[in-house]
Amino acid sequence: MFKCFLSIMLLTLALQANYYEKGDEAYEEDDIIKAVSFWEKGSNENELASQFMLGLLYLRGEDIAKDNKKAAVLLAKTFNQNDETVLITIALTYYKNMSDSKEDLEAIRLFEEAINKEGKTAQYNLGMLFLTGNGVNKDAKKGNYFINLSKR
Repeated sequence: MFKCFLSIMLLTLALQANYYEKGDEAYEEDDIIKAVSFWEKGSNENELASQFMLGLLYLRGEDIAKDNKKAAVLLAKTFNQNDETVLITIALTYYKNMSDSKEDLEAIRLFEEAINKEGKTAQYNLGMLFLTGNGVNKDAKKGNYFINLSKR
């Protein structure tokens, strides 16, 4: 019985891990609709790579309709990880590459709001990026704000 259960669990995990890869293959073939479909499935299964790619697509708005709110929610979920490359990439996307336009400032506000909802790890990670200036302009005030928020 246990072997059967374990086999089912491993198969389920293998299928989940493939959503990103299948989406990536479809994206390479310029089949955006298929790629987004796979990444949405992966995102619904909390697959971080799928959430990350889908979030970037929504943020850029190049291949699908731009949606800052969806982008913020998806990318904030990936911020709960301690993968520095991912954290810096997201921070760069939201802070260094944004202008002072109303739309970009709203995107940053939505991202920070989503970070607040994602919990203590995400808040701490963002705070550390601001304190160190790693991926964003160094801002001790914002860094301390997010780190203190993570302690509550």
